[in-house]
Parts: sequence; C-alpha cells; structure tokens
Amino acid sequence: MKLIESPLALSDALLIAKGRHRACYQHPDHPELCIKVHLDPYDDLETIREVRYFKWLHRRKVNLKGIADYRGKYPTTLGMGYVYELVRDYDGQVSKTLDHYLKNFELTEPRINALTSAYQEFKQTFQRHYISMMNLKAYNIVYKRESESYGRFYLIDNLGSANLLPLSYFFTSIATRTLQRKFMRFESLVRERYHFSINS
Repeated sequence: MKLIESPLALSDALLIAKGRHRACYQHPDHPELCIKVHLDPYDDLETIREVRYFKWLHRRKVNLKGIADYRGKYPTTLGMGYVYELVRDYDGQVSKTLDHYLKNFELTEPRINALTSAYQEFKQTFQRHYISMMNLKAYNIVYKRESESYGRFYLIDNLGSANLLPLSYFFTSIATRTLQRKFMRFESLVRERYHFSINS
C-alpha cells in the first residue's frame, strides 16, 4: 500500500518572491531549498518543460554550475510544489537578483568588476555545456556573494526550450547560435533598461 504524503505547510511568512505564474517559498524544513507553486494550478506548462529539461540534463550528468538545480516535487498546502536549490550568499542571506543590484546599489568600480566578471563566467559556462534557456531577464538571475568582493551568477528560472522539437538539445551548432542570440539580446536589454554594460 502506498503511503500518502502529508502536504508541506506553506505560508506568507515563507514567501520569497512571486511572479506572474509562480510563487517561490522557503522550504519549511530545509533552508537550502525552496519550493515553487503555481498561482493557477492549470498553468503549469512552463514548469513541466523546465522539469523535463532538468531530468534530461541529470541523465547526461551535465555540469549545472550556475543553475539553481531541481530536486523533485512534493505536495504542499498550496498545491503541487516543485523543489529547487535555494541560492544563498556566504552570510546565509538569500541571494538577490541582478535586477535588485542594478536598481538599488551604486555601481562603484569594484562592484562593476564583480558583476561583469560573474557574467563572463556565467556566459562561458552555458556556452561550454550548450545549456538551453528561454530569454534571459535580470530578475531571473541571482548574484551569489561568495565573499565581499567575489560572486557568481545563478539562473533561477526559464531553463530549457519552448520549441516543440528542441533541436538545441541535440545539435551543438544550433545550441551555440541560439545562446549567442540570447546573450546578445540580454546584454542589449541591460544597456537599455539599466544603462549598464554587463559585457565590459
């Protein structure tokens, strides 16, 4: 007989962020994890696509450095929850988005150097491993501070391809061209919206 899993209790006190389609909560039992739930339980196509791609990457043992990894799903009091790595800074604080840093911090030379270096490392990792993603946004990337002067970028949303037949998963030449376009578009968006050259 299969045991029924008791749903995890999620409350506003555990809420980290809320987007158009999903809300993200701190896992009540594991501080290194978060749980994403759908605001509309029938609007789950994005998550299904993302989870399928994570499983594809896991089977191929792809290096997921720079990505908040998927850990499985679990029922919650707000519906089915999808469990991910929760990216935290060296001091234990939940890592902030790139959007947060570009809007709220004075861009001193050391901070500019830290952000641009983190971006180059992030970009090279995705290109080296041909990792597919949707369009990059500054609020879908967090900057994990690993010290006062050094950090890394992590993608926390929009992994995988929306194409019915995602050729970029199977052909590195297509993946390379697709990534080049997406990174160029992202760099242009950051220049226009935040007046910041992240590819310096």
